[in-house]
Amino acid sequence: EVKLFIETINKNCGLLLALINDILDLSRIESGTMDFQFAGHNLPLLMKNVYDSQQLNMPSGVRLVLKLPENSKKYLVTDNVRLQQVVNNLINNAAKFTTQGSITFGYTEEEPGYTSIFVEDTGKGIPAEERNIIFSRFYKQDEFAQGTGLGLSICKTIIEKLKGKIGVESEEGKGSTFWFTIPCQPMKVK
Repeated sequence: EVKLFIETINKNCGLLLALINDILDLSRIESGTMDFQFAGHNLPLLMKNVYDSQQLNMPSGVRLVLKLPENSKKYLVTDNVRLQQVVNNLINNAAKFTTQGSITFGYTEEEPGYTSIFVEDTGKGIPAEERNIIFSRFYKQDEFAQGTGLGLSICKTIIEKLKGKIGVESEEGKGSTFWFTIPCQPMKVK
């Protein structure tokens, strides 16, 4: 019984910490003080790091899959921390609404000058009338699901600051694909 109480307290502390971090990020965004540190990063390694940390957080019955272009050695000039924040947030969001199947994430290089990163799930999907407002602040598809309704809004703002676009494709009962594209800035050799 004590162990159960400790687990409950730890879980609620984690949720409270996430809420505080979301509010702090929102405050930094609104005040224009969100810090971006641009440098060259190995995208396959960045995605592998996300995979390694997220694999432990998957719900029972849900498989996490990393899908990268074959033999890709893609380097991006970006903010490593903010890019990982967005990908982690999209995976966490997918995990809330996926009870079985998989969550697949990765990137493609199909559009010249841009890299597209995606998170695809086999979850419950999003109704058509809600897809236009999914990135709004405090919007929650399910009021009983954990979270504050700030995560997707923060993701959108970060991607816009990285000069990119973000969107979602979804079908109720079949899952969702969240995607974003960011421009590929050439790395400067010193």
